[in-house]
Amino acid sequence: MTTYLRQAALAVAVLSLAACSGTEAAAPAATVTVTASPSPLATVTATPAAASPSPLASPSPTAPPGNQVFEPSEEYDQNDVIGAKQPKIKGTKFQFDPGHDFTKRISPSADGILRGRFVTMQDGDTAEYVPVRWDGGTFVGPTEGDVTAYAAPLAPGVVYLSATGCTGNDQTINGDGLGTERCTRARLAEHAREGRLTALITVANGQVTKVVEIYF
Repeated sequence: MTTYLRQAALAVAVLSLAACSGTEAAAPAATVTVTASPSPLATVTATPAAASPSPLASPSPTAPPGNQVFEPSEEYDQNDVIGAKQPKIKGTKFQFDPGHDFTKRISPSADGILRGRFVTMQDGDTAEYVPVRWDGGTFVGPTEGDVTAYAAPLAPGVVYLSATGCTGNDQTINGDGLGTERCTRARLAEHAREGRLTALITVANGQVTKVVEIYF
């Protein structure tokens, strides 16, 4: 009897185990769904390239004044250079003064004889003068705006030969129309200040040493 009961219990246990195994086999496999989160897109900000600065234009060379001595106009005779030789009394072109820089402060002309006209006296000793040329029956100076001008002190012993006498009432000239009467330095300064004295002006060592008036 006992043996029979043990066999019956064992049979029930086997059946139960088989039933459990069948149930587990029939269970569907679990489905795992993986959702991939999209990676965030990197934000790229395009920075425009800095514009290359335009190259600066090279400054144009400063144009020299129209009457620089190394580029004289047609009114200047480059063969008639200021020097010891007396120039033509009625030369139709201005004399040439090589090496003189008219862009700097006004200064004496080169040593030698210049055909010129006194413009004024800057003070009791220094006379201002310009070159002249013969044109249309009279002497003319540089045109307006031309920087050609000189200034030099009257030497203490300057020789002044007037064409109209020391009082201005006579005619004291030679055959070339040049003055012959010697007058004082003070009279020369007075005539120079009036701005009408046209003459052959001799300069030596930066001083006016001789003035011979031209009669015309």
